[in-house]
Amino acid sequence: MTKAAIKLTKSIIGIPSAVVWCGVVAIGILRLVQYQMTPGAKGREAPHIWPAEVADIARKPGQFTLVMMLHPQCPCSRASLHELSHLTSRAAGQLDVRILFIKPQGAPAEWCDSDLWKQAKNIPGVNVSIDDDASDASIFGATTSGQVVVYDASGALRFSGGITDGRGHEGDNSGFDAILGLIRNGNTAVSTTPVYGCSLGVCPLAKKK
Repeated sequence: MTKAAIKLTKSIIGIPSAVVWCGVVAIGILRLVQYQMTPGAKGREAPHIWPAEVADIARKPGQFTLVMMLHPQCPCSRASLHELSHLTSRAAGQLDVRILFIKPQGAPAEWCDSDLWKQAKNIPGVNVSIDDDASDASIFGATTSGQVVVYDASGALRFSGGITDGRGHEGDNSGFDAILGLIRNGNTAVSTTPVYGCSLGVCPLAKKK
């Protein structure tokens, strides 16, 4: 058999392997996209009136109050904080922002010492605190990292949901626009959006402590 024939034979034999490999890659990409575009579990409805039992968060008179709940090691939530940073910069001082990092019972002392915590602390004017055993998050009905609730100056719930359009996605999204509309115009056509992130209880992508 000539060298050219041998080369052609090897090429033909390699075609099925290449097809299989491309199929595996395509399936992997499809599953990744499906994961990114699948919202987290929907929790209970947030209280329609500001819950008095959240005593450690005092609302400021004349301002909207935004509370975001995060798993401190959820990489999906970096995008949520990115969008929150842009939102606060355009809020013109009308938005009082509180970020609660969930610390489950029995978690080590350094549980919330993460890049996400540092990212949150770098957002100007934002109050960052630890929510032990998710006590406050539970009151707001939150189950997914990145959940946001917004209450107006009278204490009425005006928005509940996420401010990204996918896990780890940055950019235009209906949650961001809804909150900005509330701040600027006092109303919005959207009052709830899906939340894209890991479970506040268990984050499959979290680093082991």
